[in-house]
Amino acid sequence: MKTLKIVAKFVVTPETKQTIIDAVLKCQGPSRAEEGNNYYDLTESVEDENVVVILEEWKSQEAIDFHNSTEHFKELIASVTGKADVTIDVLKILN
Repeated sequence: MKTLKIVAKFVVTPETKQTIIDAVLKCQGPSRAEEGNNYYDLTESVEDENVVVILEEWKSQEAIDFHNSTEHFKELIASVTGKADVTIDVLKILN
């Protein structure tokens, strides 16, 4: 199976932005260290500074499932809940 990509978009307010960034950065190191992770990057929209996006690539759905069960992921979810509008897309390559 080809890798899977995740785009996790956070629409934040100026008051919650740093909290979201800090929470993601705390999760980033352990996530990158997971065997099934190819990359895990925090980005910011060049058009709207209140949009931050995690770009992730995972080797398989099993790797994503493992990631979602980790304490650092659960802590991230707890830290951002109610502080941003979040959309998450899981994508596969077609070519």
